[in-house]
Amino acid sequence: MKTKIFVGLLFLSAIVIINSCENKQAAVSPVSFSSSCDTINLTFSSDSNTMQAIVNVQCGVNNNSCHSPSGASGYDYSTYAGIYANYQNGLLYGSLFGNLPRMPLTQQAGWDPSCMLPKFQAWMNRGCPQ
Repeated sequence: MKTKIFVGLLFLSAIVIINSCENKQAAVSPVSFSSSCDTINLTFSSDSNTMQAIVNVQCGVNNNSCHSPSGASGYDYSTYAGIYANYQNGLLYGSLFGNLPRMPLTQQAGWDPSCMLPKFQAWMNRGCPQ
C-alpha cells in the first residue's frame, strides 16, 4: 500500500514539473485602459483592428525604421513568425512591459497608447493567436 502511494505521489510530482516547464512565457502584468478599448478576440491578421495593424504602424514596419525586414533593430515583425519568435523568447514581453528598453520608442499618430498596450497584453495572454 505504501509503495502505491509513493509511486502515485512520484507520478503526480513528475506531471507538475513537466507542466511547469512547458510554458516558460510569464503572464503579462495588468495594464489599465479605457473601457472603450476592444481587446476581445484579437488576432495578428484579419482586419484593421488587429495586432498586425498596430505592429505595422507602431513598430516601424510600414516605414522601414525599426522592425521591418530592413529595419535597424534586426527583428523583423512584418510577418507573424517574426513577432511570435520574440513572444516565445520573452523579448516582446520585456520590451513592452518589462525591464528591456521600452517599446515603442516613439508613438505614431493615430494610436492611443492607453489602448495599444492592453491590446498587446490581451493578445499575449491568449498566446498570440494568428
